[in-house]
Amino acid sequence: MSHLIIQPSDVASDWKFAVVLKAKLPAGVAINAGTHTALGLAAKAAAEHPELAAKMSFLNFPDADGGTHAPISGLSLIVLEGRAAGLRRFRAEASAAGLLVNDFVSAMTGDTYAEQLQRVAALPEAELEYYAVAAFGRRDELDPLTKKFSLWK
Repeated sequence: MSHLIIQPSDVASDWKFAVVLKAKLPAGVAINAGTHTALGLAAKAAAEHPELAAKMSFLNFPDADGGTHAPISGLSLIVLEGRAAGLRRFRAEASAAGLLVNDFVSAMTGDTYAEQLQRVAALPEAELEYYAVAAFGRRDELDPLTKKFSLWK
């Protein structure tokens, strides 16, 4: 990832991240789902869309002692909440708009990853319960898709 760390003057400020969490999830579940989704979004960009990974504007934040705190994006990352139907719609609309999208569903919790893989594989998409959906894209494309959601509390 070090090759993706840029200089502050190169931050692509017309891009942003959005993570939408299912409303009323317990805080620990919401943080787990949102974090996994955001990590996966960055990994997806690095593996499948390196041109987008570069737009994620990862910076090194040096401290006064010479320590480094990197990579951290210099872009906005907004965390929102919405009802289950809203998350499903956001995922579909963001995908249709060509934005980079990743998600986390309820079947991905508990047990080991092996059991989680089996549970997800056994469910059609219409039966998945989305806990988090993350997207990355240009502000002017992403903002209209997120305006119906509230800030996560």
